Amino acid sequence: MAELGFLSLLVDGAPYSRYEEVRQAALASSAASPDAVQAEFQLALQLRDVLDRQRARQDALRGLLECAKDLADVPSDVDATLTSIVTRAQRLLDCDLAYLSLNDPHRQGTYVRVMVGATSMEWKELLIPYGMGVGGMVAKTAAPYATADYFSDDRLVHAPEVDASARAENQVAILGVPLIHRSHVIGVLYASNRTPGAFSHEAISTLSSFAALAAVAINQAQLLQDKEQALVRLHAVNDDLETRTCETERAVEAHDRMMDIVLRGGGMKEVVSATTEPLGGKLAIFDETNAALAWTTETTPTDIEAMRNVVVAEDAESGRAVLAGAVWIVRLIASTSSLGTLVWAPDVDAEPIGHPDRRILERAGVVASLLQLFKRDLGAAEARVRGELLDELLAPSPTTYSSLASRAHRLRYRPHERHVVLVAESSASRRQRLSMLVADLASARNGLSTSRDGTAVLVLPVDDTSDLVRQLARSMAAKLQEPVTIGAAGPISDPVDLPSAFAEATACKNALVALGRAGDSATAAELGFIGLLLGDHSTATDFVTRTLGPLLEHDTQRAAALVQTLYTYYEAGQSVARSARELHVHPHTVTQRLDRIKRLLGPDWNTPAQSLDLQLALRLLRLGGRSPDLTG
Repeated sequence: MAELGFLSLLVDGAPYSRYEEVRQAALASSAASPDAVQAEFQLALQLRDVLDRQRARQDALRGLLECAKDLADVPSDVDATLTSIVTRAQRLLDCDLAYLSLNDPHRQGTYVRVMVGATSMEWKELLIPYGMGVGGMVAKTAAPYATADYFSDDRLVHAPEVDASARAENQVAILGVPLIHRSHVIGVLYASNRTPGAFSHEAISTLSSFAALAAVAINQAQLLQDKEQALVRLHAVNDDLETRTCETERAVEAHDRMMDIVLRGGGMKEVVSATTEPLGGKLAIFDETNAALAWTTETTPTDIEAMRNVVVAEDAESGRAVLAGAVWIVRLIASTSSLGTLVWAPDVDAEPIGHPDRRILERAGVVASLLQLFKRDLGAAEARVRGELLDELLAPSPTTYSSLASRAHRLRYRPHERHVVLVAESSASRRQRLSMLVADLASARNGLSTSRDGTAVLVLPVDDTSDLVRQLARSMAAKLQEPVTIGAAGPISDPVDLPSAFAEATACKNALVALGRAGDSATAAELGFIGLLLGDHSTATDFVTRTLGPLLEHDTQRAAALVQTLYTYYEAGQSVARSARELHVHPHTVTQRLDRIKRLLGPDWNTPAQSLDLQLALRLLRLGGRSPDLTG
């Protein structure tokens, strides 16, 4: 029967041609009427269409389930999620192109993010304004929209840039469905073909259902991405917090160490160590005259000189760490007084320092300023005490020496050691600074200092007078940045001789000024008889004692005749033979005595300049009647 044939075809899913063959065979037989055969034929075709739609729906549902499974494993990368959605949409509808756009309320449009099946890049970041084209219409109305022929569809408002992108991809038939999450349109999902043709209701329904799943997936991906980015930011903030905590702890530790230095009465070297331990690099601290006070052990003299040049050249706000070329400098200031400068050179490969490291430098500057201030105040107090003692020794009273031992002990001054007396003079504008330098020297070398009549007086324990005077003259001139005139006397080993030594040193200083040698230095021995003539306070007795002292002392202790021999030697025209006849001794005796004189007076005793002073001293001795051997 015909109905059994049609049923077999439905079960087998046969093509349309097989249905026509069965109909023709049934009409050819006389067993059934033509109307009945035709009715069964039409019913079989209807059933075939229903079954085809059901199978298509089942395939679509199966595809949606597969897509749902894929989208359930949402990657945290939003771009990867969008690409996966568009790829699934193209497979689901078996279309030429599939793409997706996301809404941008600020720009009042939806811009294309991903496209699969494209042959150009015209779509990249394409903004479709709300109400324009298929995408703009869907984004505005939140309803699906399908067109069989985009460019001939009069229902659409066309935008030139949107149409240009469609032409670049040869798009003709376009379907757009909204991506809706929590009643808000977040974008549009598209399916497109390069040939005309309407999209079926099943295709529109399938893409809309998939768009609902896709909207959830996009939202989840965005949330996960935001979460991961937040975690990344949180980790960054945490790392930054840990770094800042470490830096703060390091700064606090450095601060505590520096406060401990102040409380313990530490020095500049400890400040240098406490600063460079956390920071590294090389550091030097200079006083207000740019003399280096302390520096790191690896800092060379060349480094110190380079740092000093930066100090001189650069000006910086007091108390603040300021970058000057490759080094950082901090000015040491107390009130309006300049106390010096701290200079730090980072290691060559060191990272740029941050605020905490600058705070360490600035704390070091504060501590260095405090130490300098303490030192200055202590030095000023000690200078007053040393000055008072020296003033009393230069103008002694009957009770001066009774308490000398205890007062000297407190100042670490040893009055019976050999001392040199120096009188220094500078310009009026530098006198106060000169007095401070002299006071610092007295404190550092356990001596005494004071000021007298615009000059600075310094008493130091030392033997080599001439070398000391030259060194001090150079040092003071460098620190004051102007020449200093220094006269010196001594050494002496009895405080009772201080007034006469002070007078002699003053005379030497005055003689230098009178000779036009201001800014120079000299001792009485170096000036010779000129000092006696030009000085204000020197006497002939002082000159004789200073010039012939070793010979007079030798003759007194040994009952010898070195002074008489020397006088006769000069009177005899420096002839040994004539001197021997005048003295009634053998020439060898004269030679031996002259050798002894050389050992006592030095190898230069018979040079013209020394010889002149010796002859003047001998004549002054003869005129003063101090030796019975020179009555002549």
